[in-house]
Amino acid sequence: MALSTFLRTPVLAGRVFTQHVLKYGSLSCMQRPLASMVPRMVPNVVPISQHAFKEAAHTPIINSVRSFRTSPVRLSDEKPHDHSKLWVIEKSVAALMVPLLPLGLLIPNKLFDSVIAILICAHSFWGLEAIAIDYVRASVVGPILPKIALGLVYLISIAMLGGLFYIIGHDDGLANTIKQIWAIKSDRQKS
Repeated sequence: MALSTFLRTPVLAGRVFTQHVLKYGSLSCMQRPLASMVPRMVPNVVPISQHAFKEAAHTPIINSVRSFRTSPVRLSDEKPHDHSKLWVIEKSVAALMVPLLPLGLLIPNKLFDSVIAILICAHSFWGLEAIAIDYVRASVVGPILPKIALGLVYLISIAMLGGLFYIIGHDDGLANTIKQIWAIKSDRQKS
């Protein structure tokens, strides 16, 4: 923004010029050579009067400098989304999974299995959604593929949660199923 402002403003409208004029009292300082006022600052001196009252000519390159805003963009929603809260929730879920996974394996019951299933599905959904949003962008692959990828993320997450709840409700439970998978020995280990 500073470069854009610098390129768009004429030389004599700057803050430094205004400070020099105020320091020396009036515009009569333009009558004296600049080198006499500031001896060692400017080695090659061009009288200010050559530039003082000329109209600043803007070149096409200077006019093509795009300005940008530092204020937030107004969203179309009435209340903008606060993504920092979602980040805290994601990190809390990841931290909560660390003690709950071993606890659910040590004490197998439907409550722990259900909580673990929900946390695993939420954690997986947020990760897959981030991958789909970050790597399948409309500007790179077109407008249709990102919608398909996001739809697949929802479909995979719903199917995973439904499958885990089916194992919890109609089978041995999540923890016991994991223990049974670990108990399977290969043919080499049996002999």
